[in-house]
Amino acid sequence: MPPLSPPSPSPSPSAASPSFPSSPAPRGVLLVHGAWHTGHAWDGVAAGLRARGVAVAVAELHRGSLAADVAAAEAALDRLDGDGPAVACGHSYGGAVITGLPPHRVDHLVYLAAMMPDRGETALGLLADAPPTALATSMVGDPSGTTTIAPEAAGSLFHAQLDPAERARHTARLVPQAMAAGRQPTTAAAWHQRPSTYVVCTEDRAVHSHLQHRFAARATHVLTWRSDHGAFASHETETVDLLHHLATASAPAHPAR
Repeated sequence: MPPLSPPSPSPSPSAASPSFPSSPAPRGVLLVHGAWHTGHAWDGVAAGLRARGVAVAVAELHRGSLAADVAAAEAALDRLDGDGPAVACGHSYGGAVITGLPPHRVDHLVYLAAMMPDRGETALGLLADAPPTALATSMVGDPSGTTTIAPEAAGSLFHAQLDPAERARHTARLVPQAMAAGRQPTTAAAWHQRPSTYVVCTEDRAVHSHLQHRFAARATHVLTWRSDHGAFASHETETVDLLHHLATASAPAHPAR
């Protein structure tokens, strides 16, 4: 598989997964969901990886703060077999969570249409600085400080490329989201010390492509998929292939950036 071109603000649509020799013992994979989602979002990806012999841990967030969500992700890492660093994949807000993981516990970071904040940045601040998307008009606020996604908007916002039945199955599992975590600044950024792959989803209606390209410029490798926001579902096979590839790679764990 050919190596990726160096990251740039406008990644090539033909970019492929980073290419390294295979490792005899797969690394574990940590999957971290985004806002309004739960770990069930990863059911298909997790099953696909386990079928290929890769150990998987799925974090459950909604702990009330960014720090607590990072702690929940680190606790999920504890459930993986073996002591070596894992491949961590974050979707949407989950990218802010994997960014805060201790670098020594992570072999490679994968950002799937995800937040990739630097120290001092917040998820909501980054979204506010980007061109607006349908996300802002789809959120319904609550006096308790949580938001939900309007049911009539959720399907097209997150899963426009799925058939109606699959779209309904995924949106039925959305839950209220406490907004405090999105306002809290990132205090550590593991991508400064560990290699990363950013997956730009060009058909995303939630996270604007301009913001994704900004994040991609920070990453070690870049992929571009013609995917909606929920790439874990619409591009499930590609997601499994990418994570399996990274989990079985035997390249130097932390190449120079």
